[in-house]
Amino acid sequence: MRPLLLTALFVSLSLVLSAQDNACNEAGSLSRETYVSTVSGRESRFHIYIPPCYASSTETYPLLTLLHGSNADDWQWALLGFLQTLEAEILTGNATPMIVLMPYGGAAANDNSFSSNSYEKVLLDLLAQVSARYRTNGTQAIGGISRGGFWAYHLGLRYADKFVAVGGHSPFFDDDHVPEAYNPLNLAQTLTAGTHLKLWLDRGTLDYAASGVDQMHVKLQERDVPHQFVVYPGGDHSEATWAKNIGDYVAFYSNAFSPTLDLYPTKMQDAKDEFELWLPVAGFGTLLLSIDSTDLDAVLAGGLDERLMLTESAAGRLRQHGLVFHEWTRIVPYDRLFYELWRNKHSYTLLPFDELRLRLRPLWLDDLPIVDQLERYPLVFKSEFFNFSSDKLTRITLSGTTALARHTLPAIDEIGIEQAASGISEYVQLSDFFQITNEASIVFTCPDAGIGLAGRDYSMCMKPEHARLFELLDVDVVDLTGNHINDFRFEPLLHTLDVFEQGDIAVVGGGRSLEEARKPLILEHNGSRVGWLACNWIGPAFAIASDNPNSSFGIRPGAASCDPNWLREALALLAAEVDLVLMTVQYREYEKFEPEHSQVIDFQTFAEWGADIVVGTAEHKPMTFEFYPTRRGETAFIHYGLGNLFFDQLGWGSQRFFLDTLYIYDGRLLAVEVYPGIIEDRARPRLLTGEDRFNFLHFMFIQRNKF
Repeated sequence: MRPLLLTALFVSLSLVLSAQDNACNEAGSLSRETYVSTVSGRESRFHIYIPPCYASSTETYPLLTLLHGSNADDWQWALLGFLQTLEAEILTGNATPMIVLMPYGGAAANDNSFSSNSYEKVLLDLLAQVSARYRTNGTQAIGGISRGGFWAYHLGLRYADKFVAVGGHSPFFDDDHVPEAYNPLNLAQTLTAGTHLKLWLDRGTLDYAASGVDQMHVKLQERDVPHQFVVYPGGDHSEATWAKNIGDYVAFYSNAFSPTLDLYPTKMQDAKDEFELWLPVAGFGTLLLSIDSTDLDAVLAGGLDERLMLTESAAGRLRQHGLVFHEWTRIVPYDRLFYELWRNKHSYTLLPFDELRLRLRPLWLDDLPIVDQLERYPLVFKSEFFNFSSDKLTRITLSGTTALARHTLPAIDEIGIEQAASGISEYVQLSDFFQITNEASIVFTCPDAGIGLAGRDYSMCMKPEHARLFELLDVDVVDLTGNHINDFRFEPLLHTLDVFEQGDIAVVGGGRSLEEARKPLILEHNGSRVGWLACNWIGPAFAIASDNPNSSFGIRPGAASCDPNWLREALALLAAEVDLVLMTVQYREYEKFEPEHSQVIDFQTFAEWGADIVVGTAEHKPMTFEFYPTRRGETAFIHYGLGNLFFDQLGWGSQRFFLDTLYIYDGRLLAVEVYPGIIEDRARPRLLTGEDRFNFLHFMFIQRNKF
């Protein structure tokens, strides 16, 4: 079969050539050749493609080496259609003419030994022999499929001076089986943002090599290394998938050989202010949320605060700015700082802004976020070692259940909309984006709307005039995954969506159709791109959007159901498109502070599929947190439940809530600021203070949360 396929391939190439008005009448050629390796002493074979017009010119050409997968051979790339596509693009002037080398790896390509006669040495010897045999110009790129992708990245990163580009197509990476010094996942950590290498990674959403590919993507991100990362919907680890993507592969290698083309255009953003910023920082589970400016001023003037610990390097850098620390200030080794902050629930340190990380939490000053009072804050310095610009910071504040219905409805009427908003408005308006999870749609006859689909005691509706609460709180995003949004059928939800649209409020997790409900919300702000998906896990059926006319309630607006088949693909695709993926979930409601095992497994699965932040928005009690290490090498922040925000339950736990504020800087989640609150009079949430705040944090962080 293979000769017939090859014949068909080059008949097609000849037809393409005859249609072109070219200076020469040559087609490209593909031949199988042999060579004797000076490394192994054995004869082996390779296929080589020579571009059109090679024979009639004296030009030199770049050399692209393409490596096959473990169960294939040196025919693989030709049979996938790479050469046919490449030649068609060359003849139309859309691709760089190049020589393409396709070696046969045999058993050596599946051997993880790295001795003097290993496969890497065999390949390097072959490259040298081919360069001597053909008119190459010294510019080389390398790529591979599956196992070949491993070798491409191994060679490309280990011998980076020999290549301009490296491509991995479903490359197989893992932490085991390969010594660290030779593992591409470790070699990636030697790269810097200024690398000359053009890098490509791709996989399918159903690709069994996904975990290793995602690990490589994360490691390159951590090093700020430019690279192209593509996830193909529905793609798996198969030749059918790779064949569909050949056009993208040709474009990458061709563009990589173009000296004038920038594959990674940088974000153009002029920073208005750049300076060196230091923050008081504590372990995430500390009982501190804020420190007093008088205490901080005393510390910076040489006073003793027994809660403060510093590393020697931090103390030294701050002394260079003229600060004086008490001689008894506790100094800890840098590698012990994190442990000591977590061990002591009342301690804090001073850290440069760029050293924030997820398991640490920035403290407030005088019960206000420090980034909102920089003009009077003492640890801001003009310096050549700047680490902060407000033009690169994005804050997103997330809240839990809101239902302006049932007993909350008359309570708001009694105290007024302004009073209902006053307890949290100053705080939530500080963020760039504030989200509310809205449970009830606007019904014109509310509260006398009759018996809804959920029954007399459970159906919820919102009065039209109460929608002004969203304006007073400056709500930017409404999570529309609530159980009760269709309690009075479907027209109220459509009207509610119109109200949000008129108020310039974005919606996620719900919509006029199933497609709209599933559509991710993309937030682009200060150089960061955040993708947001939301879904309803529990129903009821009439609250879920459907495009099926034969379903119980027909085609209808509503919430997006947490369909695993949709989410697995949607999260992977979104993760490849944006800097961070945020997922909010209307999960099964538990009257407890810790998640059930099933909730833990489901939220962790969402993180494995691509979510960087997973937050439960339906729980009526505040729930615990987790920093979950994913198999791709990232730590996901999971908060199993925020608790109620505007709701009419009166229990101790049901009246308390968290507001989570995500600190996203230059595309990365640096920290999460959590602030506790309490609902007063069934209608006025406010931030907790004093002893109440301390006691609630002690209950959640020490008595309930394992971290």
